[in-house]
Amino acid sequence: MFNDDGFLQFNDEEEKKLETLLRYKVLIVDDEPAIHEVTKLVLHRIEFQGRKLELYHAYSAKEAEEKLREVPDIAVILLDVVMETDNAGLDLVKVIREKMDNNIVRIILRTGQPGQAPEEKVIVDYDINDYKNKSELTSEKLFSSMITALRSYSDLVKIEKNKLGLEKVLASTASIINFHSIDTFFVGLLEQVVSLVHDSSSLKDELSVYMAFYTDDTLNFETGMGVFSDKKKRDELLEVNYKEIIKKAVESKSNIKNDKYFIMYNDNGEKTSMLMLFDGDISSLSIEESLLNIFIKNIVITYDNLLLSYEIKENQKETIFMLSEMAEQRSRETGMHVKRVAYFAKEIAEELGLTSTEVEEVFSSAPMHDIGKIAIPDRVLKKPGKLTDAEFEIMKSHAQKGYDLLHNSDKRLMRVAAVVAHEHHEHFDGKGYPQGLRESEIHIYAQITALCDVFDALSSRRVYKDAWPMEKVLNLIKEERGHQFDPKVVDAFLARLDTILELLEEYADNISDEAFNFDE
Repeated sequence: MFNDDGFLQFNDEEEKKLETLLRYKVLIVDDEPAIHEVTKLVLHRIEFQGRKLELYHAYSAKEAEEKLREVPDIAVILLDVVMETDNAGLDLVKVIREKMDNNIVRIILRTGQPGQAPEEKVIVDYDINDYKNKSELTSEKLFSSMITALRSYSDLVKIEKNKLGLEKVLASTASIINFHSIDTFFVGLLEQVVSLVHDSSSLKDELSVYMAFYTDDTLNFETGMGVFSDKKKRDELLEVNYKEIIKKAVESKSNIKNDKYFIMYNDNGEKTSMLMLFDGDISSLSIEESLLNIFIKNIVITYDNLLLSYEIKENQKETIFMLSEMAEQRSRETGMHVKRVAYFAKEIAEELGLTSTEVEEVFSSAPMHDIGKIAIPDRVLKKPGKLTDAEFEIMKSHAQKGYDLLHNSDKRLMRVAAVVAHEHHEHFDGKGYPQGLRESEIHIYAQITALCDVFDALSSRRVYKDAWPMEKVLNLIKEERGHQFDPKVVDAFLARLDTILELLEEYADNISDEAFNFDE
């Protein structure tokens, strides 16, 4: 389909298929075979807008109705009045306009018995576009009537396409705006572009799309479909065929179009811009350029908003980690502990089948499980030896203090983190603290965090202790299945164990950096 230069080329069979698709379809409806033959002789030489005619034949109103259902995109009907009944043609007009709801096809009524269907009455009472007496319909008049009908049909199709195109743009824009992450945005964007530009009568497979996003005129993301879906192939095609023309479009901030490609460029006037390249059968684009421009403008706005949202989330995440690390470092834990707990928790949440929003909440709230330790005095928090019963009660209060610190926030994430801080020392069998909750009474986020916290504490080396052997850690977690830990959380943990062990290594502590302490 594509030549060595990457441009679209057709073989003879495909060219014939394309030519057939582009023909205007005309239905001749008459019960006299001779009328069909004469009409064919006149119409075979007609071309309009570079397109020939494809003729269909029906010899009764019933057969014509069947043909119209079989071939819905007929442009013009040459319709006799008197066939199987005196008003068969007129009855068919009502079926077409009312029952089939086809208001685009142009109907030229031809009759050999004008007294049976007077012109003035028919024109007023029936939704037809022309009325001709067969005895007066010369070749020249038929030619004129046909060109007029085709022009009218073409204009109506264009209006309908623009209407549908606008509806598609609105629907696609609504869909794009609803994406809440960069990853889903790019996947969904390709789907919406396919939906927007695809014409069911076109050779869809011959159209490839390349999209590039720029920040301050620097490329920061690209993707594609068709010949542009493979990165290596895409890079080669862009270098050989499009490097200079893309540069020209970006520098001129304008669209560039010919019969082989169509490049659209939109700059939001600030930092972000987008380039979209269509390669292949440009004639198969089923939407007006102005509507595509509107769509691309909305894409750039949405992309900007997503980047802003992403930056806010990243800043929020960094703040959470920093606060959580401060609390952990006061108790001689490392800052990497909270990160590992967060990433472990994310893996388990995904394995349990939580929604993407829930997974994100687990990931963001798990690091704050020990935030209440900020309120524990150093004499207890940093005591090198065993705690007394009274001191242990003070230490245990960090769960309640963490809850008190966070639960009055008007931000959902902080309220979620409050629950995790409050419940991460509860046990599945009800023997935990501070509330003695059991089983489903314990929030699933807290159950996930609890296991991750214990696993990391036991399997990680500290300045004050060595790491347990991994076999010993895993045996304890399995033994506590149904006791300290929710069985389904343990099962999810074990299912993701390989990935969790990789994360344990990726975010390993650098013990030599643990000299940093917060003193009262």
